[in-house]
Parts: sequence; C-alpha cells; structure tokens
Amino acid sequence: MKTKKKQKSTLINIYNINPKTSAYMIEVSLDDYAELFNGWDASPLRRRDLEPEFLDFLEQCGSEVPIKNKIELYLYLPERLKDEEKEKRSKTGIINNFKVVLFLINKNLKKMYRQIVTNIILSSMFLIAAYFLKNVVMVDGIFSTIFVEGLYIGGWVLLWEAFSVFFFDSYETRQRRKIFLRFLNMKIHFKYLKD
Repeated sequence: MKTKKKQKSTLINIYNINPKTSAYMIEVSLDDYAELFNGWDASPLRRRDLEPEFLDFLEQCGSEVPIKNKIELYLYLPERLKDEEKEKRSKTGIINNFKVVLFLINKNLKKMYRQIVTNIILSSMFLIAAYFLKNVVMVDGIFSTIFVEGLYIGGWVLLWEAFSVFFFDSYETRQRRKIFLRFLNMKIHFKYLKD
C-alpha cells in the first residue's frame, strides 16, 4: 500500500493533474506547430510523421502514468501563433500517427504469435519424432543416438523460444499497445501564452 502512495506522490511531483477530470497532464512547450512533426516529412500535417523525440517523450510519459489513469496532452504555444485551422490539422495528425503506430504494433504482435505457433508445432514434431525413433524403432549406433538426442534438444529449444517470445517479448509489445490505445482516447489541448 505504501508503494502505491509513494508512486502516486512521485507522479504528482512530475505531472500536474487536471482538477476537473483527474487526468494526468502531459505538458509540452512549443515555439511553432511545426515542432510537433518531422521536418524531413513533406506530407500535409494530417499525414506527417510526428517528431521522433516528441513521440518518444509521449511514450515515456505514457509508460510512467499507470494505464488505469487518464492522461491529457497540453501543448503550449505563443499567443501570436494561434491558428484554429493549424490546431485542428495538428490534432488530426497526432491521432493519425497514433493509429499508424498501433497498426505497426498489431502487425508485430501477429508476427510474434505466428512465430510462437510455428515453434510449438515444430517442437512437438521434433519431440514426437525423437520419442518414436528412440522407443519404437529402437535405433542403435552412435550417429543414430546423436540424431535422436539432437531432435530432443531441438524440440526443447524451440519450445523454450515459444515461451520466451510469449512471456517476455510480446509482453512489452502488448504494454506498448495499451499505451497507444490510451493515447487515441486522450484529449489534446492547445493553450496559448502571452509573449
């Protein structure tokens, strides 16, 4: 219980909380709308990639705030730059980027799940073949024994790889997916400060 209270007080020291919504506020100061997006990307704002450092910063913030808590993004700009059309296009561009990242995460997860199933099938085939050769065919000789032991070892290694991908690699990817799903639902606010 003390750990949760300590973690919450640490988060409160790092992030402000919106008193109306109880959401943690991710606050970013900008000099221009263009700072949100990759300068090398010539696409229109709604399709332009986010600045990689900005995306990394958001992902880090999203991982620090527990998934059960709401978050809101506050982007602070000089008042003289206020442009409702750019603001609208920027919000659309940010959300579109999150959708693309989620698409890539889901694609990666599907690839991992295919790898897990393939490894389990191959592992089962190797282990059954080794058991069959050792106990039914009763192979003799050094090369036959080495081959059978190789099948056993290969089967167990493939099975371990399947467990490793499921419990370690895909766990991190699933956590990242939760972060970006939450980003899709977060409110984005533009705030303008007097120079």
